[in-house]
Amino acid sequence: MNETLHTAAEAYLEHLKAEGKSERTLYTYRKDFEQMEAFFGKDRKLAKILPPHVGRFLKSDELLKLPKGSERAKPTVDKTQRVMRMFFVWCVDTGRLKKLPLPKSTPMGRSLKSEGEQGSRRSKKHRPDCTDLAEKLFGGPSGGSSVSSG
Repeated sequence: MNETLHTAAEAYLEHLKAEGKSERTLYTYRKDFEQMEAFFGKDRKLAKILPPHVGRFLKSDELLKLPKGSERAKPTVDKTQRVMRMFFVWCVDTGRLKKLPLPKSTPMGRSLKSEGEQGSRRSKKHRPDCTDLAEKLFGGPSGGSSVSSG
């Protein structure tokens, strides 16, 4: 795929807008993407961003320092890292990337840590539906159960 970082980021922001994210969230995420684009280049092909590149970004002044040179607050840096991780996961989920370009040391958050990189990716707001409950009770979508009806 020849999609650039910028076009993929814009598509991600549109996706978040469609999901009902607030204007403030979209604004701050856009600022996070501006930091990423300042480091990687706005026209960098998404598929050309590799784990070593992301590792360098995580240690870069673009992430860790404000434009005037002072240190960014840790919660701000953590949020930018989280946005980047969620963006790359979305890129894999939507077929824009074949695999996550994240260094092994990148914290993966609750959903990916517990379900594994290849498992389903559910947001914190996921509410189980009947299918989820049936799979949990009966061991999968096939409906095979060890529970007797008797």
